[in-house]
Amino acid sequence: MMVPVLMYHHISPLTGPHTVTPELFRDHLKTLSDKGIRTLSLDEFAAWRRGELAIQQPAVLLTFDDAWLDNWAYALPVLEEFSAQGVFFVVTSWPGAGAARVGLGSDPDWRPFSHAESMKLAGTDSGDNVSMRWSELLAARDTGLVSLASHSHGHGDWWKRGTGVNELLEYFETDLRQTADVLEAKLGACPPHLCWPKGHFCNSMMKIAEDNGFIHQYSTLRGSNQKKATTQIRRINVENRPGEWLWRRLTIYGNQLTASALGVVHQNLHYERMKTRYPNLPRKEFVGPRLHLI
Repeated sequence: MMVPVLMYHHISPLTGPHTVTPELFRDHLKTLSDKGIRTLSLDEFAAWRRGELAIQQPAVLLTFDDAWLDNWAYALPVLEEFSAQGVFFVVTSWPGAGAARVGLGSDPDWRPFSHAESMKLAGTDSGDNVSMRWSELLAARDTGLVSLASHSHGHGDWWKRGTGVNELLEYFETDLRQTADVLEAKLGACPPHLCWPKGHFCNSMMKIAEDNGFIHQYSTLRGSNQKKATTQIRRINVENRPGEWLWRRLTIYGNQLTASALGVVHQNLHYERMKTRYPNLPRKEFVGPRLHLI
């Protein structure tokens, strides 16, 4: 069996990059329900990959990168409507304090922000306008429908800070320790899951993350996933299109042959992008067995 992992960012009435409207998100979940496709919890997905859980029906994992405030306002109510499981990947330096903002999606005085605006504000003094608070993240978790896991501590800012390969990797490992400490303090334990910010990673980072306990690593590489597979987990970027579009995507990526073929193409594109973006890193960082297929 193959399990596709779906990648969302914003669930918002706004249109634009990385955004799905609440109406179409509802259509996605209705399609999954109508087709008899189960949404897995993060623990179930990990147990299945280890070969400890048998899944008898088609299944997917729903993931939401960055834990944007619009996920609290618009995504969570739809998850609750369908009793669907999801994962919020949290940039652990972004959430603030304060009480949970109940009923935000129906508040006429509140407006969501575009992805570009959100990225400018996240992690700043105005970040509370775009990021979920810890109270909201924990309330979402307490519904029993949402798992929380790391999207790093500084959203990949190690790429900007390291002047050489060794320094870069030191900054990266420091970030991993920071995100693990925060999640342990907030959740009682750090989940062994890491979502790569912007999908950027290299082989040494994969090994360091694994050595620090992040044995499930979520990429933007397209494809699907098998149990007892590699450390790197492939995902399907979900677009602002109807549920029938999603169903066609799942049909394609639910087939091992087509999923593998598309995975080869996208992996090569990823290699070329990373090689161009980070020319100072050795070529071996972007090739080899740690980037092999599903």
